[in-house]
Amino acid sequence: MKDVSDEYLQKEEGHKRKPVELFHIWRGESTHWYYTSGDVAVEFGTPPHTYVPATIKRSLVEYDSSMEITKMNFQAAFVENPALEFMSINPIEIIWIEVMRLHRDQIPLEADVVFVGQIKNCSFKGSQANAECVGFEYFLSMPIPRYRYQLTCNWTLFDEHCTLDENLYEVETIVTVDASGTILTSADFGTQEDGYFIFGPLKYGDSFRTIVGHLGNEIVLNYKIKELESGNTVKAYPGCDGRLATCQSDKFDNLLNFLGFPFTPEENPTLRGY
Repeated sequence: MKDVSDEYLQKEEGHKRKPVELFHIWRGESTHWYYTSGDVAVEFGTPPHTYVPATIKRSLVEYDSSMEITKMNFQAAFVENPALEFMSINPIEIIWIEVMRLHRDQIPLEADVVFVGQIKNCSFKGSQANAECVGFEYFLSMPIPRYRYQLTCNWTLFDEHCTLDENLYEVETIVTVDASGTILTSADFGTQEDGYFIFGPLKYGDSFRTIVGHLGNEIVLNYKIKELESGNTVKAYPGCDGRLATCQSDKFDNLLNFLGFPFTPEENPTLRGY
């Protein structure tokens, strides 16, 4: 947390405080969203970024019982992109969030960082998305090493360890979208056996969705893409359930890079007879 000026502290301690909060949410190095809880846009940062007004608010920042991990929830209208995207595809890639507070009547603008962490989980209730966030120190509680003795593969399809090239599996096609926005139809989907695309991602522009159904020429998305319409071009990719048989099959033929332990006994043989 950066040091702030005496002027900022005086405003925070004053009886009539009117701060607004800035929400910077990002994924990777290239995808960023900037929101403010205020009623007008705020230009802030170096280089300056425009924080646009949004229906968004947060809870108090709390610690767990062992005083190790900070926690915070924020609520947003479901149209706010990161919350919707997280709910839609539950991305493997981490979505980060930074919350700052500033006073718009202070010149030059100065902000105090109140939370930095990641979105751990997201749920919907009516038109509101509720995101559960954990502080940066959450990483310190993760098990080391990261790889585990498990039935399914430790790698993610198309990552550097899997080694398969996603471009070789990409199906780019024009789709027809039904009224719900979740069922897409294309003859190109029918060129693969039923179920081929299940668990795989579908990409349209910068939006991703998980494919949860595939039968014939139709695939089903777990959540619609608002901007997607009939006649648009999408990219679909196969899914992988992480099992040995799937990796070994003609679908991927990638057994040499499989890192799972499907033959680990479920029963401890040293305890037999007891």
